[in-house]
Amino acid sequence: MVRYTIIFVLWSLITTPIHAQIEQCEVVSLTDAIVISEYIPCPQLDSFYVEGCHYIYFGGKTVPFKIRASFNKFLVDHYESNSYIPECLYKTEEDPILNYLSHDYTYDLSYSKHERRNFEKRGRIESNDIYKRKGSKRSYVAYSFEGEIVMYKTKRKIMIDRGFNDPIYKRRPMKSSEFAVLKKAGSLRSLTMEEANSMNLKKEGNRYINIFAPE
Repeated sequence: MVRYTIIFVLWSLITTPIHAQIEQCEVVSLTDAIVISEYIPCPQLDSFYVEGCHYIYFGGKTVPFKIRASFNKFLVDHYESNSYIPECLYKTEEDPILNYLSHDYTYDLSYSKHERRNFEKRGRIESNDIYKRKGSKRSYVAYSFEGEIVMYKTKRKIMIDRGFNDPIYKRRPMKSSEFAVLKKAGSLRSLTMEEANSMNLKKEGNRYINIFAPE
């Protein structure tokens, strides 16, 4: 009996780290953080861009950022954790159609006026906060964020964006072991000139970005 107990304990020690990927899960309240979204020129389609990564800048650091709170539920459903997971992250409070129509970005920042994906005009991001950086052909959408995010740290890098493989454009998957996910947005606002300058961003005159997204 002792022998089987020892075997069971050893097996648990071996298998638990494999499944329990989430090592840290912390809800963080932010004021005056900056969300930056990158859009990469699509070489084969003039004036079209490919949606790149989202990042959030706060406390002097920048981390990959998922702008939909529903991604929290995906994580807790697919990865075991060595850290306490707040009960609120096991469910999603988003009503996609209603929230989109009412511009309610509380649980999905893509419904806001700062980075709104227009579903009536498919393949378009609409925003008054489009920027360029000197020496870069990429476009950026950037705005100030106040609200709550969830900071995750995982045992090893996990897939947070699958990318896509299309004849027109191939976007590589993104993996990370440290990233943030929206929990609940409070208020958003456009950047001040000082904030934009601090991020080396210069505002553009255009109000939308045409997006290539494969079916």
